[in-house]
Parts: sequence; C-alpha cells; structure tokens
Amino acid sequence: MRGAEAQLEPGERVIFETRQHLMAFSGAAGMALCVALVVLLLIRHNDLPQATEVQIAVVGALVSLVAALPALLRWRHTTLVLTERRLLVSAGGLRRREIAIPLGPAVLEQEPGFSGKLLDHGTVIVSTPDGQLSSVAHVAHAHELVERARAQARRSARRGAVPG
Repeated sequence: MRGAEAQLEPGERVIFETRQHLMAFSGAAGMALCVALVVLLLIRHNDLPQATEVQIAVVGALVSLVAALPALLRWRHTTLVLTERRLLVSAGGLRRREIAIPLGPAVLEQEPGFSGKLLDHGTVIVSTPDGQLSSVAHVAHAHELVERARAQARRSARRGAVPG
C-alpha cells in the first residue's frame, strides 16, 4: 500500500480500500498447469534416467515460478483507495503507475465478467485527469468500490452546490 499511502494528503480520510483478487493469478496458474502437463508427458512417455527426470521436473518448476513473478508483483503493488475527494490508484508490476482521480460524474465503470459475478471481482475502468481511459483488472470487490465512489461523488457534488 506504499503507493496509495504516499498519495494521501494530510487529513484525508480513507472510505474504502481494495486490492487485486486472487484471480489475478489465473494466467500464472494456467501456465503452471501446462508446464506440469508437459513435464508429466516427458517423464511418462520416455525411458529416461532418474537424474534426467528430476532435472526436467526442476526446470519445469522453475519455469512455472518465473512465469508467476509478473502476476505476483502486479498483485503486490496494486491498490485502489477511495477517499472523500478522490480515487487513488497504484498499479503495475515493475513500473508502478500512480493516479489520483478526483471524484466526479462518469469517472468509474466496472465490468464483472462471468467469473467476476461469481467471485466478486472485476475490471475497474477509470478516466484519468488527462482524459485517457485506464483499467485495472481483477480488482476485488470492484462493484462495491464503484458504487461507493459514485455515492461519494454525489455527496461531494451536493456539498459543493450548497453555499457556505
């Protein structure tokens, strides 16, 4: 949460905070299953010495671990924090991007997808201050985040409309 915490202003109150869902590892898990299948087929259908079979298994495990590193870094560095005035997004693997989005109309959208409806995650699409669209995939509790942000934007707009 270092990225989002660093963006907080003094006295700014956090309303809701979320991270990426474990579904962020679905690609890495699929890759690991494919590598395991290849390793299994190589060992099962070839008459190899036991040392070679162990080497194949170790290399397969290393390939699976290396393939999972980007997903792990992305999961660790991605945080979405809703405050009373804005949405703070910190996302990315090696090159983290940090965005502060003032709350307003049509800033946020959420696409749950099939598994998102079942497992409570989705893709959050935000409109950055410079007008570009940016998305964060596999956000846990994405629907709740978007609903709370819209409600907070309505409250802020009403407070701004009332003089004094």
